[in-house]
Amino acid sequence: MMLLLFGAFAALVAALLGLCFYVFSAYVMYRIGDKFGIGSFFEFLIPFYNLLLLCDCAGVTRWTAAAMAFAPFAALLSLFARGAFRSVVLCSAAALFIFSWGYLWGSVARRLGKNFLLWGASSVLFGGIPVLFLAFDQSLSPKR
Repeated sequence: MMLLLFGAFAALVAALLGLCFYVFSAYVMYRIGDKFGIGSFFEFLIPFYNLLLLCDCAGVTRWTAAAMAFAPFAALLSLFARGAFRSVVLCSAAALFIFSWGYLWGSVARRLGKNFLLWGASSVLFGGIPVLFLAFDQSLSPKR
């Protein structure tokens, strides 16, 4: 009985941490969107739509967001594949996501007057840490 309560408590804590992480990442995306005058905080809370808004901020096609959203689904579908096909699908999905991630954040950085290659590559290598710098620094879009 005690083990069951501990498991339920651990699941609740994990769900709350996941929710806090999602809200914080939506706030970071909102801060970037605010620099370009795109979207509200509540619009950035909507899954997948927030990626579309980021594509608008970056000035890239919305297919970039579709590539980023498709890659995890392709990786899940590869669980049902066997042999070499599974490896090809997993590697292709990972490469597609990594390229789209670097292209999106590099394009956002370029529109904020920063180096595309430096910020795109650093966002791939260091995950979301460079994105925090883009969101919370004092740079603004040239149109503002």
